[in-house]
Amino acid sequence: MSFLKIKDPSKRDKLIAEYIKTKNKIQNDFRSERLGEQSMYEDFGKIFKPITKQQKKSSEEIVSKFAPHREAIENMPPALPWEPELEEPQALELETLSEKKIQLPINLGPIGQKNLNKYSNNEGDTTFGFKYNGKDDEYYLGNTRVDFTGDDLEISGKRYPGTPGLWNLLTA
Repeated sequence: MSFLKIKDPSKRDKLIAEYIKTKNKIQNDFRSERLGEQSMYEDFGKIFKPITKQQKKSSEEIVSKFAPHREAIENMPPALPWEPELEEPQALELETLSEKKIQLPINLGPIGQKNLNKYSNNEGDTTFGFKYNGKDDEYYLGNTRVDFTGDDLEISGKRYPGTPGLWNLLTA
């Protein structure tokens, strides 16, 4: 809006005064709103001052207690001159499969023979893999007996095709 286009000076002055009054009101409202939030933050500061003061004091105490340790750590050599002591391995009560003199099943296929031979070299997993029972001359997975037909496995009456992947999972 251009105030210069108003020819009557009294109307123009009245309109300019009204404009300035509105502008100042908007600025004052904004300023009071901002100061209101500021006073709220000042009130929070007064209310929580004992807590923040105590936290600052506690953190300064903690930092001062750890300062000597920080210097020692910073001056520490890059590698430790000692190696950690390991406990002596305890003797296993279970016999290994090679001590049991494994007999491979006669009807075992080439993939099965290759993978079960791992047990005769103590390379097979006897914890989660096959277990050989020399008394019965049978293989078990857990407490379940396993029968072999070629490379296929029969476990609990269900037949599984003896793929290289399955054999690797069971004997790795």
